Order: sequence, then structure tokens, then C-alpha cells
Amino acid sequence: MKRADDWLEDAAYNRAYDELDKVMAELQVRPGDERQALLPLLAHPNIQVRLDAAIATLTLSAAATEAMQGIASLGYCSQAFSAKRMLRAIEEGTWKPT
Repeated sequence: MKRADDWLEDAAYNRAYDELDKVMAELQVRPGDERQALLPLLAHPNIQVRLDAAIATLTLSAAATEAMQGIASLGYCSQAFSAKRMLRAIEEGTWKPT
């Protein structure tokens, strides 16, 4: 997804996001909420992977919030913008992670 985002390849980004959304939904409904398997990805070198893992695991671990705050502090890349927007929405109560 990061490459598609960096190169403004909207169709590729949307396909990747849809696929990721399906995987996250499947992990969530499995017994024991298998999204926990994504926690090691909070330290991944790819910023998009870290952001996606943080979003998916926000309700499972404080480390996800810390990872998202770290991404938000990175500056003006699209992932930092997304992290800032999500953190603000959580703070304002307009978005609640599930």
C-alpha cells in the first residue's frame, strides 16, 4: 500500500486496502481475536505496515497507541497525517476503534 500511496496509484491503493480490510475482519472474528498476531508489526521498518498494524490493534494494546503517536510525529508524509487524524478523532470521540 505504501508504494501505491507514494506513487498516487489510487486503484492499486484501494485494492490493497480492501484486501487488508478483509484480512483484519477475518482475524478479529477468529477465537481469541487473532489480531494479536499483528503486534510484532508495530516495530516493522515500513511505516505503512506499522500504521496498519497500529490501527488494527488499537483496542488490544497500548503499544499500538504509542506506535501511532510515533508515526504522527514523523512530519508530513501521508501516514503521519493519517495517524494524526485518527488520534485526534479518538481524542474527540468521533471515532472509536473496534
